[in-house]
Amino acid sequence: MHKLKEAQDTLDLQSQRLNKIENAARGNTILVGDLQLKEREYRKTINTFETLEQERDYLKMENIRLRQEMQDRIDKLDFQLRSLSAQHQVTENDNNKRMVLLEQSTQALSMLENENGRLTQDKDTLKREIAVSKEAMDLARSKFEPMEKENATLRVEIKHLRDENGNLQKRIGEVSGQLSELRSLTQSMKDENEKLAGSWKSLAEEKQKLVKQLEVSEDKGKDLQSKVTLLGAEKDRLFHEKMDSNNKLQQILVNNEQLERTKSVLEEQIHDQEIEVSRAKNIAKKKQDQFVDVEEELLDYKKANQDLASELDSVRAYYERSLEQISTLESGKKVTQQQAEFALTERDRLKDEVEKLNKLVDNKAKEYKREKEEIEEVNDSLKNELRQLRHDNTLLDNKNQELETKLKKANEDLMREATTQQQELDTWKDTCDRLTASVSRKENEIQTLSDRLLDMEDLTSRLEGDNKVLKDECEKLSEDHEDKVKLKDENRKLIQERAENEQMIKLLETQKEVLTKSSESSLTKLHDVEQLSGKVEQFRNENEHLRERILELEKVRDDLVNQKEELLASTELIYKKPRLEELENKVEELRHANRQLREINDSVNEKLDNFQQENLEMKEAMVSSAPKIEVERLRQERDQLEDECEQLRREKDSLQTRHEEYVKDYGPEGEVSYQEKIKIQKLNREKEDLEKQVALINGQLLLVESSKKRLDEVVEDLQTEIVHLRKELEEAEKQPVSGPEVDHLQSEIEALREELEKTQREKNKKDTLIRSLKDDLEDTRTKQPHQIRESLDDVGSELTEVKGELHKLIGVIQDKDRNIETLETELKLSKENLNRKERAINEMRGIGSDSDDRSLGRAGRSRIPRRSEDGKTEKDVHRSKSLTDKGSNSGDRLQSLISKYRSYGETGNTFPERKIKPLSLSGSSKMGLVTKGRSFGPAAPKDQIPKSS
Repeated sequence: MHKLKEAQDTLDLQSQRLNKIENAARGNTILVGDLQLKEREYRKTINTFETLEQERDYLKMENIRLRQEMQDRIDKLDFQLRSLSAQHQVTENDNNKRMVLLEQSTQALSMLENENGRLTQDKDTLKREIAVSKEAMDLARSKFEPMEKENATLRVEIKHLRDENGNLQKRIGEVSGQLSELRSLTQSMKDENEKLAGSWKSLAEEKQKLVKQLEVSEDKGKDLQSKVTLLGAEKDRLFHEKMDSNNKLQQILVNNEQLERTKSVLEEQIHDQEIEVSRAKNIAKKKQDQFVDVEEELLDYKKANQDLASELDSVRAYYERSLEQISTLESGKKVTQQQAEFALTERDRLKDEVEKLNKLVDNKAKEYKREKEEIEEVNDSLKNELRQLRHDNTLLDNKNQELETKLKKANEDLMREATTQQQELDTWKDTCDRLTASVSRKENEIQTLSDRLLDMEDLTSRLEGDNKVLKDECEKLSEDHEDKVKLKDENRKLIQERAENEQMIKLLETQKEVLTKSSESSLTKLHDVEQLSGKVEQFRNENEHLRERILELEKVRDDLVNQKEELLASTELIYKKPRLEELENKVEELRHANRQLREINDSVNEKLDNFQQENLEMKEAMVSSAPKIEVERLRQERDQLEDECEQLRREKDSLQTRHEEYVKDYGPEGEVSYQEKIKIQKLNREKEDLEKQVALINGQLLLVESSKKRLDEVVEDLQTEIVHLRKELEEAEKQPVSGPEVDHLQSEIEALREELEKTQREKNKKDTLIRSLKDDLEDTRTKQPHQIRESLDDVGSELTEVKGELHKLIGVIQDKDRNIETLETELKLSKENLNRKERAINEMRGIGSDSDDRSLGRAGRSRIPRRSEDGKTEKDVHRSKSLTDKGSNSGDRLQSLISKYRSYGETGNTFPERKIKPLSLSGSSKMGLVTKGRSFGPAAPKDQIPKSS
């Protein structure tokens, strides 16, 4: 009964296990459905990932194309900058030449301005002299107008007197035959005595009138004497003016010599500019009309001068005629006085008076003749002086015309050159504006492209991170797929075992008694298996915790990779920025030179405007007399212009020196450009070194990640093995048999636990190192570019430390591998001891049976199946057949059931073997991390065959 109860208990346990197996099978079916759904989802995600990879490749190609376009644009901009710098140098050379021409033209203009100033001074002096002569003429006219009126009255009276004188001379000729001079008078008197017989009274009245007229004529003579004194004073004044004119003539001659010198200089300049005169003929034709107008005005002035000269001549002639008339009047006066004396009885007295009057007339005639001769001499001298002055005036006019033509030509040349320079400067302004606009557009395009590049790099970094995540997910999916395949195999195994268990239940109902004998050992084993299953669950929880930790470490790894890519992008930008800064500096220098050229152009335009205004003022001065104030103002303006010219020359020299220094510094052979090239080369080398270091860090990170994965796998395998070992230890502890082997196993398990704790500590150290690296990378984001190198060196030193720690971990893992191998050997020995004990128990049980049973027991023990690598027993499928075929023999049947139950106990409660992949050093990789598969499990080794003692 006791045995039946035990068999019943075993059956209940088996039924419970069957229920568990059925529940596990249901769960497996559910898991298979979930896995199929997950597989579909994973396939969809894989398809999306493939499309994303294609898009990423397309984006990479576009990024490469955009970079190539950017490089081409940068090369084009460099070429344009070089061409612009060459054009700038050419324009500066042209400007230097033009500035030399401007200096020469300004010198010529200054010479011409000096000559024009002298000519204007001479002209002003001549105008003053002409004004003085005009005033003298006006004074003479004002003086001679009453004299002319008196002369007109005197002429009328002289005509009457002449008639009367003729009559008196006839009477005197008739009366006085002795005197030859008075014969005519006497004759006329005789002829007229008859006529005057009836008109004696009228003659008496006329006599009284004549006396009055004589008194008036005496008064007039006095007036004429006063006028003669005035004329003498005027003669002295004219003599002084003649002396002044002689001095002026000498000055004019000196000026003429200077003008001839300047003429020679101008002729040389004209000879140099005759080539350009042919071009200016068309412009000269247009301005010939203005010149003709100026000539007409000069002719008008000449005509006015000639009219004034003719008026002077007419005045002088009229003055001479008036003197002659005065002489004739005085002679007529004498005649009338003689006639009056002859006419009256006081002939003697009249004769005396006539003689006196004749004497006076002779004296006055002599005086008048002398004065007339002197006046004629003065007139002749004045005429000669006027001729000389006219000749000099004509010469000066000719010279003035020549100088005006030269001035006009020079002004035309200057205007033409100024217009050409203005046009060129306008073209340069337009080109500079276009260039600045194009440079600004290019800078905007570069900025946009750089922004796009940064965005694309961010996209690529994100896509690379996504790609890595997808790869990890794909690896996980592949692992899940492998797990799914393993679960399918296990499900298939479980289904087979379920069928076998059903057969076993039918057999166990009939063979309870037989099972009671072998139940003790199986119960202990089952109890040990339950303990091991609890430990397995515990280690599974720990494995899940470690997997979560691995995921966190992978996230940290992704963050580190992203930070590294950002660092690379920042370093690329840092090395790209100096080139952009050089381009910006060059553009700023070109803009500064453009501003200087604009300022020079404005100053030249202002000078041209000033010169044009001065030219117009000179023309107006040639037309109208300029006062002294304007002359002084012109002189001041000329001085100011000369000062401005000197300032412009200084500015030009300073600009030229600055340009030469700029060419020396920033030219193709400049020191600054050479130093910048050296700096760029150094930066490129440093960039290459940093890229190499980053590549090494990437490789080391990859190696660290792979070693980390492998260590995680090793840790998982170790944990699973520890779970199995704990279960086995618990089973061994629960077994009644106790010995030194169990103690040895417990000590080994404790040593393994200590090693596990050590590995966890090292893992924690590694986590702290990764966190410190992450913190350092976050610090590098905030650091300046010049501190990146130091941070990278720190990262490199930390990576070396990580390498050292990894090597230490590898050594620890190798030690663990050795310990595991020793544990494997010890497990094998313990399993062998267990098998021996089981065989001894079976042999002790089979001693009381028959020889046939003994032989069958030996055959059954010899037919204990071997355990294959995949956890299955050999010939599991054929066991049911063998049992049915041997049902006739009861002992054979019982033995087969016992063996089957044992095999079921071993197969149903054992787990499939897991492969631990420890790390080993090899020369193929940089870190030397290669996995090797090792099998662990509670099953007996293949070469172990049970022996019957």
